[in-house]
Amino acid sequence: MRRAQIEKQRRIRQRNLERATCQNLIYHVIICLFIMIVALCGAVGKCMENPEDIVESQHETTRPQPVPTIQVDTQEDEVKAETVIPMCPKFTYSKDWGYEDSYLLAKIAMAEAEGCNIQTKTLVIMTVLNRVWSDEFPDTIEDVIFQEYNGVYQFTPIANGRWDRVEPNDDCWEAVQVVMEAVYDYSGGALYFESCADEDNWHSRNLEFLYESDGLRFYK
Repeated sequence: MRRAQIEKQRRIRQRNLERATCQNLIYHVIICLFIMIVALCGAVGKCMENPEDIVESQHETTRPQPVPTIQVDTQEDEVKAETVIPMCPKFTYSKDWGYEDSYLLAKIAMAEAEGCNIQTKTLVIMTVLNRVWSDEFPDTIEDVIFQEYNGVYQFTPIANGRWDRVEPNDDCWEAVQVVMEAVYDYSGGALYFESCADEDNWHSRNLEFLYESDGLRFYK
């Protein structure tokens, strides 16, 4: 009887993962269409504002124009690019974990960030994975989530029983899918996060603060 219940739960979770994958694809398609529509509207609006410029431009293209000489300081441009566009490191570890690990990642996202958006849930999951591949923490997703150090669990929901009371929602499964498809670690290498009301705490005094998302502050 219990085996049948476990199999039923597995099928339900699998359907949730498939639904989250489909929703994620639709979301990306909508975003792409929106960007294309905005760009098209901008181009049309510019043409409507200055129709004379179009005619002038068409005449000018028939005239031979001198080729300008442009000197480029490649080194300076690279420095500017790095300043304007901060580069996130690529993931260097494998993402071929199975369904059970995906479930653990979705559940820790729910336990730690239930009321947060998908981006924050994604950052929570990336923090767990960064620990898995850090020499300072255990080597598996399960061991990282349930790690106990000096009698204290590393993740509060494990200690206070919340872990046993929650189940991942669609946003959590979508966050897992986002991480699996991501090429770059835009968590910035986060290894810790906390939501203490007092910003002056152990994390802020001993770690490098990275950013805050939905009330969670991330560190490394």
